[in-house]
Amino acid sequence: MEKIFFNSEGAQCAALLFIPEGAAGKRLPAIALGHGFGILKESLIDEAEYLARAGFVTLAFDYRSLGESEGEPRGSIFPLNQVEDFRNAISFLQRRDEVDPERIGIWGASFGGGVVIRTAAADRRVKCVVAMAPIINGRRWLDSVLGGSRFQMLRELVETDRELRYETGAGGRIALAGNEMPALLPVDERGGRQHLRSMQERGRPLLEGTAEISIQSVEKVIEWEADRYIDLVSPTPLLVVTPGQWDIMHRFDHIREMWTRAGEPRKLIPLACEQMEVYLPPWQTRALEHAEAWFKEWL
Repeated sequence: MEKIFFNSEGAQCAALLFIPEGAAGKRLPAIALGHGFGILKESLIDEAEYLARAGFVTLAFDYRSLGESEGEPRGSIFPLNQVEDFRNAISFLQRRDEVDPERIGIWGASFGGGVVIRTAAADRRVKCVVAMAPIINGRRWLDSVLGGSRFQMLRELVETDRELRYETGAGGRIALAGNEMPALLPVDERGGRQHLRSMQERGRPLLEGTAEISIQSVEKVIEWEADRYIDLVSPTPLLVVTPGQWDIMHRFDHIREMWTRAGEPRKLIPLACEQMEVYLPPWQTRALEHAEAWFKEWL
């Protein structure tokens, strides 16, 4: 594992690069990996290492303004910027001696799953895409997670922040998670059991992320509609693997509805697990096995 930086529209994005053993003198397929909402590259190490052992050069990175990457204001989650970060990660990989520039795939989890779908729709250099538990429509996602009244409170907060930015040039910030407003996502006790399990079994959080984001990010997320571009992904091969049981964050009905408009080649795999179980064995391993098989088939 090597820490590197690549340029994304003037900002340096921090990344972890994994080179398979025996790569010297070869041109290998490569995969860029991006995570979910406010989550950092350190939470992608398991996935990047797994796919590197399977023979792929892998690049797990922090989006602009998150983690060790540059970008202001800090904690800005602008989905279209994240699409550009993926596209620049591809450009970086194409220039590596170990990488076959015509065999590059992308993998994204949760909010990053929607980002890779949108990236594949825009960039034909993507030869294969895997979206794990994708969040595909920001407005529908927040409305379903928060409920009508809290979602409306959030929209009022966003409108007030827009006026503040116009008057002062700087906006406010909001906690990423919390049960009381102002906080974006509610703390989910049922899903939180997997965080406790991760601390007990691995001695680290299930997911490592930022504590706060810019309120402007919420505005950009409400506007985010990756599902509208699903028909443009084809002919790039698309795999979606997602929890098929209880999951309030990555709604399977939203994913299935999007899926009806996806072109071939495509594959949808609902796992017999709940929301956050997909980030821990055995379901994490099974999701990665499906991803490995898909990348090996199409890259």
